Amino acid sequence: MDVTELTAAYRQLLVAAEAISADTPLDAETRDDVDWRLCHIALADRIIANAAREQLSGHTAVVDNQPSMDPDRIASMISTSTHPQRIDNVRRNWAELRTLIETYSSLDAQAQLKLRMHDRNGEYVSDSVMSWATLIEMRTRQHIPGHQAALANALPTL
Repeated sequence: MDVTELTAAYRQLLVAAEAISADTPLDAETRDDVDWRLCHIALADRIIANAAREQLSGHTAVVDNQPSMDPDRIASMISTSTHPQRIDNVRRNWAELRTLIETYSSLDAQAQLKLRMHDRNGEYVSDSVMSWATLIEMRTRQHIPGHQAALANALPTL
């Protein structure tokens, strides 16, 4: 599966995340949002990578984003990591996911997966069925660029 555009989206996301440091003057709400986003993305990529392994093993994949939306899990990650460590988690988990989905054949890309969505409070929202290609397209066009824009907007204007 071609992930060139998604790779570019992650590159922009990481640039935006790295532009923020522990010394960047952010109000508490903005700092919390930055921390949350980085943990959420790292967790989501791990979930999707695990589902990609299921697909490669011949099983129907389930992408359940609950752990990446779980307030307690994210709070625990935030309290036990630094901003650079969170960025590294995103980078590392994305690299693992990219390696897996780059091996996908066109058949794998069209395979159906079950997507179970939860809101930011970890509460169940919906289930849907889509292809891997559709999931990757959503991450390429909406999910990762949305987080990148939020991180870029977190930076104070000079």
